[in-house]
Amino acid sequence: MKNCLFSIFVLFSSIAALAQSGGNGVYKFLDLPASARSASLGGSLITVRDGDVNLVKDNPAVLDSTVHNAAALTYINYISDVNFGYVTHARHFEDVGTFSAGMQYINYGTFTRADERGIKNGEFSAGEYAFDVSYGYQPDSLFSFGGTFKAIYSNFSSDNSFGLAFDLGAQYLSKNKLFSAGLVIDNLGYQIKPYVKGNRDNLPLNFQLAGSYKLPKAPIRFTVTASRLETWDLTYNQPQSEKAYLLPNGGTVSQNNEDGAFSFDNFMRHMNIAAEIMPSDNFHLRIGFNYLRKQELSPQDTRSGLAGFSFGTGFQIKRFRLSYGIAGYHLAGFSHHITIATNFSEFKSKG
Repeated sequence: MKNCLFSIFVLFSSIAALAQSGGNGVYKFLDLPASARSASLGGSLITVRDGDVNLVKDNPAVLDSTVHNAAALTYINYISDVNFGYVTHARHFEDVGTFSAGMQYINYGTFTRADERGIKNGEFSAGEYAFDVSYGYQPDSLFSFGGTFKAIYSNFSSDNSFGLAFDLGAQYLSKNKLFSAGLVIDNLGYQIKPYVKGNRDNLPLNFQLAGSYKLPKAPIRFTVTASRLETWDLTYNQPQSEKAYLLPNGGTVSQNNEDGAFSFDNFMRHMNIAAEIMPSDNFHLRIGFNYLRKQELSPQDTRSGLAGFSFGTGFQIKRFRLSYGIAGYHLAGFSHHITIATNFSEFKSKG
């Protein structure tokens, strides 16, 4: 099993290294953080394996015996009354590994239907769903591997689509448990039924690499995550920054920066920086900064807002672990994330 998982991971790593995600695609809701903890740390946490079943969505390699019988429910009040949620449950089987099953959804709400002349003729709703099954295997105390299979359904009025996707993940934890690393390839898949026949789109492929370090004498863990590694250039065309040249016929042509050129701005667009303060097992404080979100969603004439920043906390009340996260996307609004987690084994043992 160990050799099989490793071979599959290397194979798909090679595929992802050659892939290009591009700016367009389908099922973008798969990129949204599915727990309050991940949201408050900038969007994902692929390095930590501490019994938190919520992190399976970020990296299936977190699945081990510590999440046996754990369950979690997340509700997200997204921007403009868009509702989003995730529920998951895990079970461990000796000598086999750990499995989990979950469901992710996003409800975009109800919209007014109108024709090209603006005449209203009813309403329609829109939503997307992903059902996942994950497996994790830990060959020793240092390494763990995992994979997730997802069936995706998307519906926008009379248009609907169906697709399949896979996530692959690996984690490393040092012997002193101070340093950990994670590697994840998200959303390797295929749009089986496109919205328009014969017009298939790409899934939101995401190749992530991250490292975390916990200070030996302080309850603080720092995490740096590099994402979208399958695509170097994450900038987009900005007409106001283009150089225009006059042509002999009186027209103009625009020229952007050289494709693939290194820049600090583009490098930072891959980076997410986070810190988690853990004064006790029952209380955590979290902060994250997502540079890409900051650059793309804050007004261009000012970068002083909270877009790109995220904050949160986690605490335990008896057998329930509660987390809250708030993420800044734009001056116009924030997303609010609430997660409730528990372990059913604790109810059985403590009666």
